[in-house]
Amino acid sequence: MITISNRGYWIIGLIVIIGIAGQWLGGQWSAVASQLWALPAALLVAAVFAERAALPALKLHITRDVPPEAHLGEKLIINLLITNNGQRNVYVECQPSYPESFSADSRLTRYQVLPGKTVTDHYELLPLELGKTRPGDLHIRVLGFIGLAWWYRRIEDDAEVQVVPCSLSAISRTMGERLAGAGYSRKPIQGGMEFLVHREYQQGDPLQSVDWKATARSNEMMVRIMTREQRMEMAILLDCGRTSQLQAGNLSQLHHNVNVVARLSELAVSHGDHIACITYADKPLSMMTLTSGIRGLRHTREILKNARSVSNESNLLAAALQARKLLGHRALVVVLTDLSNGDDASQFSQAVRLLSAKHMVIIASIDDTDIQQMRWSGASHWMDPYRSFAALEYCRERQLTKMKLKQHGASVITAAPAKLDTAVLDYYRMLRQRVAV
Repeated sequence: MITISNRGYWIIGLIVIIGIAGQWLGGQWSAVASQLWALPAALLVAAVFAERAALPALKLHITRDVPPEAHLGEKLIINLLITNNGQRNVYVECQPSYPESFSADSRLTRYQVLPGKTVTDHYELLPLELGKTRPGDLHIRVLGFIGLAWWYRRIEDDAEVQVVPCSLSAISRTMGERLAGAGYSRKPIQGGMEFLVHREYQQGDPLQSVDWKATARSNEMMVRIMTREQRMEMAILLDCGRTSQLQAGNLSQLHHNVNVVARLSELAVSHGDHIACITYADKPLSMMTLTSGIRGLRHTREILKNARSVSNESNLLAAALQARKLLGHRALVVVLTDLSNGDDASQFSQAVRLLSAKHMVIIASIDDTDIQQMRWSGASHWMDPYRSFAALEYCRERQLTKMKLKQHGASVITAAPAKLDTAVLDYYRMLRQRVAV
């Protein structure tokens, strides 16, 4: 498939003008003049065929560097390499196409590749769904050596990307993260304490905390900083019901919550906590018993990779009963869901009361920022006052639901999609600092 270039259109226009002028000429040369357009037309067709024949001689090599793994909701960068092994300049236009599981800009980009050189560029994709998928095809147009037409190529490869839940950054996995989660103690060493780090002696430190061996090695008086040895049990309940399909920005509510669960479970495992995970809709869909360490983290991420929204209404009570069976001691229960009606008769409130009777319950939910902004936006349409009133009523009912859940003994965390994971992780760190569970 070819596309005529601007130069080709100019030449075609010139041939048309010659043909029209030949038709207008009169006299004894009218028969010859009327056929003047045929010669340049034949030369144009011959030149186009010559361009097509010379395409293999361009020796153009185009490849993509596709990472094998991407994180849900985080930008995936694909590198594009165009190598010109020929003897002349080559003009190339590239336009990628993507499946529905990615969001990206499909703009057309033009490159000039010098002989013996390689042009490197990149484009960004935003994964929207979990699982293995292809990043799409690459559509290429190469300008012929005369510049009359663009010659089309479609580049297909077998590259696949595994989209997985997000994880904590490398900085969050360091000891600095642990220091943020548990303050050191100057109390004498006793049961339930574990060694954290050495530091120089400061006035007021107890003599029992001095490490004399470390002091002898460093010629400075060193003390041992200890942390409380705290092991929590935590159950995470992930709502996969009908409302989890609602969009919140680029991702659905389920996929936002999947990322929150992935980061929270990774942080909990780094502190040595035991975690359990349950996905549910009208009934529990998948379940992981209390597990710790890398094994628990891997099992949790496998459950999250396979999490899918279903069309049934959610029943938190069924998941709460299952969580009660998994948790033997007082534990932290984190429920990621869309806030439902908090009336005393609803199964949602019954589940919260059932869990909060023994455990600490956190309800985490995404705030719809568009609806919140709609409450006070100016009116430009006759329906806008009604939309604002509906937004006000929605936010009022949501606030009442949060108050009722707090009365039932649960803590409620709501935030914008981009800030929910930070709010949940900060609350978890605060609980560890207070030893509140």
